[in-house]
Amino acid sequence: MKKIIVTTLLIAFSLVQSFAQVSFGAKAGLNVSNTKNIGSADNKIRPGFNAGLLAEIRILRKFLIHPELLYSVKGNKFPATAFNGGGTLSLNYVSIPFLVGFRPTNKIAILAGPEFSFLTNANSKFDGSDHDVTKNYRKFDMAIDLGVTYKIIMGLGAELRYSYGFEDLADVTYTDQFGNETGKGRIGSNRVFQFGLYYKFSKR
Repeated sequence: MKKIIVTTLLIAFSLVQSFAQVSFGAKAGLNVSNTKNIGSADNKIRPGFNAGLLAEIRILRKFLIHPELLYSVKGNKFPATAFNGGGTLSLNYVSIPFLVGFRPTNKIAILAGPEFSFLTNANSKFDGSDHDVTKNYRKFDMAIDLGVTYKIIMGLGAELRYSYGFEDLADVTYTDQFGNETGKGRIGSNRVFQFGLYYKFSKR
């Protein structure tokens, strides 16, 4: 998988060098995320954020390539159990969406493609304290993104995107109050809505 990502980035770099019309910019926005947990429908959405850099490579009049480098906070809120109160799971990633786009009008672009994410740390907050749970979660995640952008004025635009994760985030073992194993389960994949603004600040 890492070889695929490296190859993809090399292709993107080659395209940047090959095509004359390239825009660079920055973006930031709100994440509204949850995780699809196996055997549990009680998790609630968790607000987070995403921020980073983008490039837009025009390959034809209506088609483009849109790579990004983001810091993205995902996760969920979880309900209380018999052993602890409810809390919040924060999953912090460095994410690389590599999207292709179609521009039906001058103001609107439709984007779709894979997103590769690398976990930097995971934190669980409950009962008034923080717990570092990074070692419990897989370090790599992959999703498919689908979104639309709208140019407001000049380089400023707005974006709406949905990210559908494919990778289970962790395997879990359930125990009773005596430490006896009662079953196994999985923490399912990320589901994220993103709302944000971007600004394209250079072109060559």
